[in-house]
Amino acid sequence: MIEKYLKKSTILLIEDDEDLLNNITTTLQSIGITVIKAVNGIDGLTQYEKSKEKIDIIVTDIIMPHMDGIEMISKIRETDFDIPIIVASALDNKETLQKIINLNIDGFINKPILIQKLLDTLEKALKPVYYKRKLREKDLFIFQQSKFTSIGEMIGNIAHQWRQPLNSIGSLMMRLEVSYDTGNISKELIFSTIQKTNTILEHMSKTIDDFRNFFSPDKEKSLFKLEDIVQSIVLLFTIQLKQNNIEIKTIGNQKLTLFGFSNELKQVFINIISNSRDAIIQHKIEKGEITIKIKESKNNICISIQDNAKGINKEHIDKIFDPYFTTKFKSQGTGLGLYISKLIIEKSMNGILQLSNTKKGACFLIKLPKD
Repeated sequence: MIEKYLKKSTILLIEDDEDLLNNITTTLQSIGITVIKAVNGIDGLTQYEKSKEKIDIIVTDIIMPHMDGIEMISKIRETDFDIPIIVASALDNKETLQKIINLNIDGFINKPILIQKLLDTLEKALKPVYYKRKLREKDLFIFQQSKFTSIGEMIGNIAHQWRQPLNSIGSLMMRLEVSYDTGNISKELIFSTIQKTNTILEHMSKTIDDFRNFFSPDKEKSLFKLEDIVQSIVLLFTIQLKQNNIEIKTIGNQKLTLFGFSNELKQVFINIISNSRDAIIQHKIEKGEITIKIKESKNNICISIQDNAKGINKEHIDKIFDPYFTTKFKSQGTGLGLYISKLIIEKSMNGILQLSNTKKGACFLIKLPKD
């Protein structure tokens, strides 16, 4: 039985014997495998660069004109360590075989090629690729779920940011209405009301501009100022935290520059600060504190986010970054925020995210490389 992941795979097949190339291609295509053909190493590299997002595995001959298989594989391995490569050759030279092995290949087939042997080798090499892809799809699904949660958090904070300005506009309109009804309306009052309303509307517009790009996807890593991230996060939470008698403060040098995905780092801050806020409210802390500390070491920039919510129970602390684990009621939390935060810091930004308890509460430590 041919596995479904083999049927749906795309193979780059490189062979200078065109009859053999076409025969293998026809056979593989007949069972649902997509084949991209190349007739030598140079052609193989060209096809690889053109279609590497689609190619699941490479099957190549070694002795070919213009560029041999060893040189071609070496060039691919300079930038791509993960793509499976299978070598098909009649070579029995030990020195050449050792060179091939050193290139981290995933299978070897002796010529003449038997189709069943080729299918077995392809299946063995593609199986881990298939499961890695499934894990990536799962992580992407979880990431999207977490993002929706963060967007809900952001909308809630925008509502808090806008409630007072809207009340102020309502008061100004009411004053105009009362002045008109009593006959005390004047040109000066109208102009003053318009000016105050415009000022409030400009502030509301700026608030939307600040939040609009919070979750726009970062296509590429870029340099960004930590200060911009911290200030936007503090602005996002300030009003809501004040309403719950929680103070948020920052300590340390915010003017440091980082390299990575700025919006993803914002999401990490939102997830951690939201957890600290909820813990402070849950434990009924009279005067809540959330402190963002920034330190610089020789190789890293360290950002700690601490609260005074009594810390995490010892039985939970090892599970806190697990997907779908939550200490909140199911209606209040999905258990995805901290899991996604760890993925972002450790997978996307090559850093470390750790949790520990202090005397006052929980401390999340983010370590990001300077380079």
